[in-house]
Amino acid sequence: MGQRKSKFPKPGDHIYCQRGGGLYDHHGIYVGDDMVIHLQGKAKKLGPLPACHKCGDKRVENGEIAKVCIDCFLQGETLEIYDYGVPFREFSNRKRGTCSQLHSKPPHVVISAATAFLEGAGFGDYDMFKNNCENFAVFCKTGSAQGYQILGHVENVSLANAAIAAAVVGGPAGIILSTAALAPYVISKVFVGSK
Repeated sequence: MGQRKSKFPKPGDHIYCQRGGGLYDHHGIYVGDDMVIHLQGKAKKLGPLPACHKCGDKRVENGEIAKVCIDCFLQGETLEIYDYGVPFREFSNRKRGTCSQLHSKPPHVVISAATAFLEGAGFGDYDMFKNNCENFAVFCKTGSAQGYQILGHVENVSLANAAIAAAVVGGPAGIILSTAALAPYVISKVFVGSK
């Protein structure tokens, strides 16, 4: 398994790129013909998309699901390909939101799922924590909306809080106190958040 060497996506690939100066990643499904279907938040739809010679009349928006050319999706950032079927050891050592232990469906099924959402099947309103672009892409690939990017940010904050609490409260008690704050989020993702 592991990281794929080629950066050129194949139809049905889950792709992503950095946004916000590396603060987060944006995810979508590459459907071929240089086009990507992705879930975008309401904030991204404040006005009409700028004209693009590459998208032309192939660009489609239906609510918060959009189909745009790969250049509009990437916005000048570097394309990355999300990996599936990653062994636990590798998964636990990788940046959250870049891979999944789940196995992917065949490309034609992935593209059909993304296209059905674009055509109005409804994926639900964008929610940064429970229904974001990574959840959309993972759902198209696997049938389960398990995204890990937000969890990675929570883990990083939790580790920082654990270090502070350990220094202030002292040792294991500080770590236990700060980690307890993470438990409700993890439980909601595991038992409630998946589609």
